[in-house]
Amino acid sequence: MPGLSSSSSSLVPQLTDGLVTLRELRDDDVDTIVAYCNDPAMERWTTVPWPYRREHAVEYVVAGRRSWAEGSRFDFGIEYEGRLVGAVDLRRPVLPALAEIGFALAPQARGRGLMARALRLVLPWGARQGIEVVQWRANAGNWASRRAAWSVGFTVQGTLPGLLEHRGTIVDGWLASMRLTPGAPLLPAHPWFDPVTVTGHAVRLRAARDSDVPRFVQGLSDPECRWWLPGMRDKAFTDEEARAQLRRNRENEATGKSLSWVVTDADRDVMLGEVVVFIHSQRDGQGEVGYWMHPEGRGRGLATEAAFLAARHALLPLDEGGLGWANVGLRASVDNVASRRVAEKAGFRPAGTERGIRRPPDDSPRVDLARYDMIPGDLAGLDIPGRR
Repeated sequence: MPGLSSSSSSLVPQLTDGLVTLRELRDDDVDTIVAYCNDPAMERWTTVPWPYRREHAVEYVVAGRRSWAEGSRFDFGIEYEGRLVGAVDLRRPVLPALAEIGFALAPQARGRGLMARALRLVLPWGARQGIEVVQWRANAGNWASRRAAWSVGFTVQGTLPGLLEHRGTIVDGWLASMRLTPGAPLLPAHPWFDPVTVTGHAVRLRAARDSDVPRFVQGLSDPECRWWLPGMRDKAFTDEEARAQLRRNRENEATGKSLSWVVTDADRDVMLGEVVVFIHSQRDGQGEVGYWMHPEGRGRGLATEAAFLAARHALLPLDEGGLGWANVGLRASVDNVASRRVAEKAGFRPAGTERGIRRPPDDSPRVDLARYDMIPGDLAGLDIPGRR
């Protein structure tokens, strides 16, 4: 087993923002490294040896010193409140100007924004060392890592099949890259929409869960839903399709394309439908509301209130917890009397008709769509509607 040197490396700089400090990994960090590397999340999402033993941590610290001397990899310990809570590294396996970033946090340090702070320290330092482009990759589904990467400007272009090897298995992965510009602020390149819980008089909007899958299947297998929803008329909706939809919803939220909620009763937690806000223009603050209801949720005014709550959330200013948009639209087939009634009772105003529109699939007949919209000024005269 490699031994540990008691000497400190002068090659490793200390970087701090006053709360988080990046510094060299030391001999006395070994037990802490062993503890957080044995967290189950490390087995699931990283390639550290498993189970992780003390000799692995010893080799990690020794190898880090060696790679610093070689200039091939730069490992920093992340210190918070005087304790090591994780690590971040920049690796230059091929070209000096191209690096890959990796990072991990101990369980007790997660959810506090510490990794974003660490990245905002290490990336500018990397730029000063001549690194021009940094890549980030992770197993598909590692949302915590993706959130940290997003927070400093990485943009994922989608899921790549078979991108990574993980413990002997080929897995799908996410890949992103960013060009480092000295002095440029490290900020998100696009919004990440979180489905915060919104409670009204009769309904509650919340994030979807895996336990909602059977209700998705029931609702989207209903003939009325299948008739009116684009692309659903000739499509069987299975458990697999429902899970795929939940993944698409989360991907769309992470890329700032839409925001989805499950609709439930205010006093129960049974899924009764879904309401979605689609973004049309982030620059102009424009979007559109869509919805569908499980058969058990119809005829009770729940869709009306759900559509209103979603629109209100989009239109409310950022400092009041909303998205700060300027306009939210809604479209329904001119023949879909029930959906048009929901729009009108929810406070949307008629805005014309789109004629001869083809909706998915491509061979579907063209239809006329009734258009509605709502702007922030409309909210002043509206109560949260619970009327039928």
